[in-house]
Amino acid sequence: MGKRFAVVAVLVWWAGLLTFTNASECNRVGDCSCEFYDGRGINLRPIIDLGGQPLHANDSSGDAYYFSPCQDINYTADDNKPDITSNECLKGYTLCKYDAVHHQLVRLGELKETQFTSDEGLFLSYIKPNHSITHVKLVCTSDKKSYFFPDSTTNVTTHLLLFSPYACPIVIEDFSKPSTGTVLLIMLFVGFVSYFLIGATVNALYLGARGIEMVPHLDFWRGLPGLVRDGAQFLQNGCRVANRAPDPDSYDAI
Repeated sequence: MGKRFAVVAVLVWWAGLLTFTNASECNRVGDCSCEFYDGRGINLRPIIDLGGQPLHANDSSGDAYYFSPCQDINYTADDNKPDITSNECLKGYTLCKYDAVHHQLVRLGELKETQFTSDEGLFLSYIKPNHSITHVKLVCTSDKKSYFFPDSTTNVTTHLLLFSPYACPIVIEDFSKPSTGTVLLIMLFVGFVSYFLIGATVNALYLGARGIEMVPHLDFWRGLPGLVRDGAQFLQNGCRVANRAPDPDSYDAI
């Protein structure tokens, strides 16, 4: 009895853990949008207008960060500084860093590298193996504006903060609506049910049918298996009519 209880307890705990994990995950469904299991999600598209300036954050060390979460761009406010020694961000970036020590513009992330990760919050993560790891924490705020700040930096990993009303979960209707196939199946099911109900009602009220005779077009449904069999044989014969001996009771046999 004790062993059974322990097994059940472990299974319940494991199921609860899986449910909690799935609930906190936000699956990417667009360039800068993701959806939770319950149909809610995050859409960062309105943060920056198309062709607008990227979000800009200055660090106390003199470094600066430029962030365009929904599109790759190739310009920053530091492009024209006379002491720039190299500029990786000209190739296109989602996240760019101005390194004040080396006077370089370093590309930390591209749109194709965007990942939504969940670890004590929701993050946009950009991982460049053997180069850099950057996490932008999304913080929901009721303010109408979005604010971008540096948080902490180590040799490899950079943590940034994005406060925005667009970091708040909303209903992602466009991503949660039924697929075309689902809609067609529902329409087909409703059509069949309506056909049988209306047909049975007409046969019962106007023709006085009872029992199985109430089924509309009963002769067709009774002969349907034979029609399917004949169709399958027709296809097996390469869409040619098979030569068969005439039915003894048919006109051809006379």
